[in-house]
Amino acid sequence: MNQLSNNRTVINVIGIPAIIYLLWQGGLLFALFVLLVMMIGINEFYRLTTTKDQSPIKIFGYIFTFILAGYYFLLLNINEFQFYTFLSNGTADPLLIFLCISIVILFLFEMKRNVINPTRNIAITLLGVMYVPLLLGTLIALRNLDSEQNTNFTICMILSIWICDSAAYVFGMKWGKKKILPRVSPNKSWVGCIAGLLSAIVFFLALSYQGFLPDLSNLDILALSIVTGFFGQAGDFAESLIKRDLGVKDSGTILLGHGGVLDRFDSIIFSSPLTYAYLTFIYFPRVS
Repeated sequence: MNQLSNNRTVINVIGIPAIIYLLWQGGLLFALFVLLVMMIGINEFYRLTTTKDQSPIKIFGYIFTFILAGYYFLLLNINEFQFYTFLSNGTADPLLIFLCISIVILFLFEMKRNVINPTRNIAITLLGVMYVPLLLGTLIALRNLDSEQNTNFTICMILSIWICDSAAYVFGMKWGKKKILPRVSPNKSWVGCIAGLLSAIVFFLALSYQGFLPDLSNLDILALSIVTGFFGQAGDFAESLIKRDLGVKDSGTILLGHGGVLDRFDSIIFSSPLTYAYLTFIYFPRVS
C-alpha cells in the first residue's frame, strides 16, 4: 500500500507540472504530447479488447491516430500549407473522404486476414478510433483555438474536471448512499455526482467574477459547467462501462498507481470535444 502511495506521489509531482508546462507552451510540443497519449490510449483499448475470439486491426487504429492528430493540429493553420486552396474549394472534408476510403480498405484487409469474427473485429477497430483519437484528439484543436485567450479555457476545463472529481469523491464517500449505476460503477453516488456538478458551476462563476474568462454569459457558465461537471463524469462512467464489460479494474499500468492513460483521461475524452464545439459554434462567434 505504501509503494502504491509512493508511486502516485511520484506521478503527481512529475506529471502535473509537466502537463501544465505543455499546456502553456502549446504548438507542436503539446500536439506531440497529446499524440503520445492517444497512441498509448488506443493501444490500451486494443489490448483490452483482444481475446482468442476477437482481434482488432491495430495497425489501422495506429495509422488513423497519426492522421487525426495531424488533422486537428492543422485545423487553424491550414492556410500556411500549399494545399489550402484545394481544401477550401473542395466540396467535402478531406478527413471524411479519407475515412470512407479507409473503411473500404479495412474490410479488404480483414478479408485477407482470414480470422474468426470479422464483423466484431472491424467494429472494435472502428470503436477504438472513435473513442480515443477522434474524441481525445480535439484537445489539440482546442488548445490551438484557445490561443486567443492565453489557454485559459483549456486550463479551466482541466481544472474544473479535477475539482469536479475531487468534490464527487469527497461528498460521495461521506454522504453518498444512493448509487447511480451500480452495475457500471458501484462506487458512484447521486450525492457525489451532484456535488461534482455544483462544484463546476461554482468554479466557473468564480472565474467569471474574477474576469479570468472574459465575456461569460449565464448560458456560457451553465454550458461549460455541464460539459465538465456532467459530461466529464459521464466520460468516467463510459470507461467504467468498457472495463466492466471486459472484466478489468484498470485500463493499464503505465501510470503506476494511477492505472492507465484511459483511466486518467476518461473525463477529458468527453469534455474536450464538447468544449471545442461550444467555443467554436457559440462562444467565439458571439464575442468576436
